[in-house]
Amino acid sequence: MDERYWISRLPWRQKNKAESKSAQIKFAPKLKIRREGGWQHLELQLVNRSSWAVWVEGASVVLADLVADFQTVIPPEQTKRVILRNVNPHETFSVNFAGAIHDAAGRPQGQCTCLVLIDVRYRVFNEWCNAKLETYRVEMEGLSVFGLRSARWYDRKMKQIVGRFDPPDT
Repeated sequence: MDERYWISRLPWRQKNKAESKSAQIKFAPKLKIRREGGWQHLELQLVNRSSWAVWVEGASVVLADLVADFQTVIPPEQTKRVILRNVNPHETFSVNFAGAIHDAAGRPQGQCTCLVLIDVRYRVFNEWCNAKLETYRVEMEGLSVFGLRSARWYDRKMKQIVGRFDPPDT
């Protein structure tokens, strides 16, 4: 055998390959504020930058450090938003997400501030996957959003809180 064969077998010469096909998918959900008229809406943008379609089943929402005024129901601090949508290659699909957070916060009639952790469940190549968004601090009044900030420094606390909750099955 020639020398090139053995050099190609060396561990540092081998390319880093993903262990599964689903790991090669570039699917990145994002939380954004969309301004329309005089209102600001909270959207979950499902961005598929890969060459394969992705089936999105839904998103689980967990809240922490909830401060809300005039809640109409006891806040469950977790909910699930059913999406059931195929996101085609190189496509972005947006879902209004303020209602899911509003429901998880106990439908407050006044101002509401909380930390939000979102986990999107999707299927690609007959394999189920989860995409976790970074932690955000959301400020709302009713269904109108007036503040959205990244809270990466709070990720550690959110992981502890999520460990206490099981995602809802509905």
